[in-house]
Amino acid sequence: MNHSQNQRCDAGQQLDTIKVEKIVFNLGNTFVRLARRDRRRVMRLLERFIYKKTGYSYYSWDLWTKDEMLVCYMKLQGISQQMANDWRRWASAHLKAGQNYRSAIRALLYTLVYALLSALKAEAKKEAERTRP
Repeated sequence: MNHSQNQRCDAGQQLDTIKVEKIVFNLGNTFVRLARRDRRRVMRLLERFIYKKTGYSYYSWDLWTKDEMLVCYMKLQGISQQMANDWRRWASAHLKAGQNYRSAIRALLYTLVYALLSALKAEAKKEAERTRP
């Protein structure tokens, strides 16, 4: 009986992971669709959010608060409402799980850059196929 309860807990944790992965996927798609200027603004904003307290360095165990998340959300609204909404979903999921470390935002930045590079690579491949005789 106890074994089946543990299995249900593990399944619940997997659903949360899948939910967060879906949110990150949506964030990546939204980020890729932004204009180059807006992507730069988003990257700068998130980097400022990470390094806010310590300047150029940060401690991965530093926590960010709901108030800081809301300030970032409001600033993102000026760039893209969809990006702001996706950010709020991502940040809320991390706050609820108690995983609101600054290193999580740094990992998100790497994911956004990877999504952009993947999209550019796919676009270049399509362009090469179109121009091929």
